[in-house]
Amino acid sequence: MRSLFHSNLVTLIPMRISWRRLLPLWCVTLMLVFAPWASFQRDMWTDEAFTASYTAHPTIGMVLEDVRKNEETPPISFLLTWAWARAFGQSVVALRLFSLLAGLLASLVFARFAQRWLALPEAWIAGTLFAIAPLGLSFLSEARGYTLTLLFAVACIAAFEQLYRQPERRLGYVLYAPLAMALFLTSYFGVAILLAHNLVWLELLLRDRSKWRPRLLLWSAAQLFVGAVILLWLPALLYQMKVSAAVTSAWGDGLRDYYLLALSVLLNLPPRGPWLVLWITLSLLAWGLILIGIRSSRAQDDGLVMRAFGVSGLMLLLLIMWMQVVAPRYLMVLLPGAALSVAQGVRALRQHRPRLGLALGLALIAGIIVYRVPTLIATTSVKPWSALVSEVERQTDPRRDVVLFHPPWDQRIFEYYYHGPQLQLFGVHDYDTFYYEQGYDLRTAWKSDQALAATRGSKRVWLFYDQMFHTVPHLNLPYTQVGHWRSDRLELFLYEVPAPYDR
Repeated sequence: MRSLFHSNLVTLIPMRISWRRLLPLWCVTLMLVFAPWASFQRDMWTDEAFTASYTAHPTIGMVLEDVRKNEETPPISFLLTWAWARAFGQSVVALRLFSLLAGLLASLVFARFAQRWLALPEAWIAGTLFAIAPLGLSFLSEARGYTLTLLFAVACIAAFEQLYRQPERRLGYVLYAPLAMALFLTSYFGVAILLAHNLVWLELLLRDRSKWRPRLLLWSAAQLFVGAVILLWLPALLYQMKVSAAVTSAWGDGLRDYYLLALSVLLNLPPRGPWLVLWITLSLLAWGLILIGIRSSRAQDDGLVMRAFGVSGLMLLLLIMWMQVVAPRYLMVLLPGAALSVAQGVRALRQHRPRLGLALGLALIAGIIVYRVPTLIATTSVKPWSALVSEVERQTDPRRDVVLFHPPWDQRIFEYYYHGPQLQLFGVHDYDTFYYEQGYDLRTAWKSDQALAATRGSKRVWLFYDQMFHTVPHLNLPYTQVGHWRSDRLELFLYEVPAPYDR
């Protein structure tokens, strides 16, 4: 009997090791399977078009200057995308593949992190949730820095956890400092994680005062490095803060949006129609497990979940309320901690109700997979700009025509897809020029009298009217409509300008 037990144990140990080694591959494979592949071919939206336009600059200095004038975002993601485009081109798919790569790397790093600090079942639950979470998957096909933010958030959390558990190891500070700097310079919302880490470190110093001096000195040195690099970007940051009131606008609906934002921490924005019931059910289930995980964190995982999600979540909440923004993409920095919290919640439940804990964890994963089905079976890509811009190219007369964009910020989308003769464009090429210096209002877009004043003296006016993401009022122009085209929620009008408006 003893030899039989020993033989089975020897067989099981390698199997357990192989299951651990398979987790990173499993997570990357899941992310590839559930990625929104149909979205990679769709037309760009406004922010993506700005990203694409930066890749056309020949120098890094020009990229930084353009970013300073048009973004409320730090520069690292745009610099890396610019370098990527030098090697792989400026096509829509090429730029989006950079986001996909960042997301896959984030999944790989998170799987290794979960392997290290969680028991095998919980590591698989956390890794699987991270890989299939709609919040992360939705941004794999965006030519923006959202998945890069996720990658640096995971790496920074992992580096801090290692540092927290081995505070005397100097190499940990050397690794953490550049990752913290990269996170901040990729997304200002990364400051929520960095503030949480400073609070946790302060608690560590107060709890173990016998070694506080060397730990404080090493931590301060790391923070000084981060601050010194950030100082290089500080003039641009101060400029962005100065113009932010003119170039940003809250599109939210008050307190209701904060509730929706909280429920979106794993599942992104709520859908319309019957899928909303499943979205609400899964969101509430996820939050139930998250809260159980946070409550049991100190007793069962040495505070890992509290550090990775609890404190960071509180910091992000305060930051969002202060800035009055509600977009789910700002939650990307919480996705790693949310996946860990759910796994810890399952573990805590399994200690008292083994079947219930595992059943709820598997139900959440299965529900999210079902929720992703419409995205998986989608076969068509929305391409309204490609279709309507080609109509302008086919019929335009550069001696007579001008183009007006409503809302104005769509101009760089047109510039990306248009390859015809040069035309006079009325819209936003630079946010700070149009909204800060010229004084136009971002929320109301063009008013009819403003559009009339801008196009006065023209012979023909092409008007792009975009209702894809925001509802803006129709423009009442006293011109003769001679053409109208529509693709999805994008409309194109062609007007002849009669006297006395043509002079």
